[in-house]
Amino acid sequence: MFNTKNLSVSLLSVSLLSLSITYASAATDVTPLFSVYEEACGYTDSTKSTNAAKNYNTFKNSFITHKESTTNGTYNGTIFSLKKNYVLPAPYKNAVSSITMKKGDKYSSNSVTYIVKFKDATYRKKPISHLEIYLVPNSDVFYDALYLKTSTQGLKPHFKHEQFEGEKFGAHLDSAKKLILCDGIVGSYK
Repeated sequence: MFNTKNLSVSLLSVSLLSLSITYASAATDVTPLFSVYEEACGYTDSTKSTNAAKNYNTFKNSFITHKESTTNGTYNGTIFSLKKNYVLPAPYKNAVSSITMKKGDKYSSNSVTYIVKFKDATYRKKPISHLEIYLVPNSDVFYDALYLKTSTQGLKPHFKHEQFEGEKFGAHLDSAKKLILCDGIVGSYK
């Protein structure tokens, strides 16, 4: 005899299992986090640009810390470090697999590089690899670069640029390196 009660329970169990597998494998869309790149890296004079920069800088400042260093009243510069026990903003915490910081490179012994590795995250439906934040404290050398796992093809129409005193501001898309680069984000490290 056919038992419909057992069949119903079995089907419910299978559908719940399927639902949990689907949910666990869904990529996190981090497009809102990187929308500041589309807004000329925060240089566009608009509420949308200002809010995009605030959102991005809140994310960065959740793991980056810095302090001014002095010795006997003499300014020594700014010291950057990775916050211990950092807490990422809720929408992005499941998208990040690790954050590391490295001091010094072949260009400057004072440089600081933060690497944010992503797990199963997308930007405009393109899978992303990692974010590199590079700076040399007390200098004009800094950038934020988002590395994709695939090409930047099709992304250019989303990006705005601003012109100030003959200089063009905004993100640079590099298809060969699969990256989107900002030479600094408005309002960083405040």
